[in-house]
Amino acid sequence: RSDVTMAVHNLIRSMKGIQESLRLWSFSQATPNQVSDCYMQFGVEFNVIVRAFEGYGIGTGDLHPIPASLRAALENLLGEDPSQAALAMYMPQIRGLLYDLLQGLKAKQAAWKAAT
Repeated sequence: RSDVTMAVHNLIRSMKGIQESLRLWSFSQATPNQVSDCYMQFGVEFNVIVRAFEGYGIGTGDLHPIPASLRAALENLLGEDPSQAALAMYMPQIRGLLYDLLQGLKAKQAAWKAAT
């Protein structure tokens, strides 16, 4: 049971890391590579979540498109010059994707509790 709890905690931490790296990027205090590193960590944590839920027989196929959509949004943002205006333009989409992921995980909570 703690495997899913820890995986969710780590995924949320990686999501916050992406948001913070983007904030720093908008002030030219983080490079695109640093943002990419945060995204890569998010990908690792996402895969841990998928394996943890699937280990309890809980499907996660509905969540699988989110990392690719997030990557595309990040690539679009990082294609701009660093600025708060660029961040403001793309952040609603990025936050929306992260929110959708959290909601998807929350929707699986009852099935996970029933399986443990």
